[in-house]
Amino acid sequence: MPGLQDGSDDREITLDRVGITDLVYPVSVPERGGGVQTTQANIGLFVELDHRARGAHMSRFVDVLEKHPRTLTAEGLEGLLEELRQTLEADVAYAEMECTFFVERRAPVSGARSLMACQVGYEASLSHTFDLATAVEVPVMTVCPCSKEATGGPAHTQRGYITVAVRANGRVWVEDVVEMVERCASAPVFPLLTGDDERSVIVEAHERPLFVEDLVRNVAELLDSDVRIRWYRVEGGNLDSVHDHNLYASVERSR
Repeated sequence: MPGLQDGSDDREITLDRVGITDLVYPVSVPERGGGVQTTQANIGLFVELDHRARGAHMSRFVDVLEKHPRTLTAEGLEGLLEELRQTLEADVAYAEMECTFFVERRAPVSGARSLMACQVGYEASLSHTFDLATAVEVPVMTVCPCSKEATGGPAHTQRGYITVAVRANGRVWVEDVVEMVERCASAPVFPLLTGDDERSVIVEAHERPLFVEDLVRNVAELLDSDVRIRWYRVEGGNLDSVHDHNLYASVERSR
């Protein structure tokens, strides 16, 4: 039976995005070592709506998703968007997905293993060409250079969050981004540490004090040297432990 959405609209206004948001659904994220992680994603699916159409059949978005493989790869997302375009008779389709990816951490002295949660986001679009940006948020530790200089020794430490978004030629694994960011910080963050581990992390961090500006520039340097990357955005935020504000820096480049 035809729905009201199939009616025409005489206002001649094309809508950039029409669709569904905040759909929580199971997905699989490939691991660099060949495995996959099953997690849940917050999903938005959209199409461009022609100026002549009154509306889109919202149930069709879920129907397409349900019939499509849920593994988050570039090929899978492109196939999903192509099916959305065909099913909803649209020129452009979009997908936004956010999920949690767990990276195994090993404590530096004891070797204790634990899982660190990183937030991963995907923004994909398909018109004449397919575009995919992948973002990874990585928690890190920084030591304030001003504090270390003022005391001549112990300084206040901060937890920071670095979000790296990339468009790449070829696959960039989530683990690649995590390792890259951690190399640029004062020290990594660990969910599980013994007393000896904590001392090791604190000493390491104090040997490399960094402003949030240093951290973002360090990551940008590594991305500049990676031939796979054709666009990136790096955002850094430190949760200041002394002042009543947080700290921020960012950079965006195309190649």
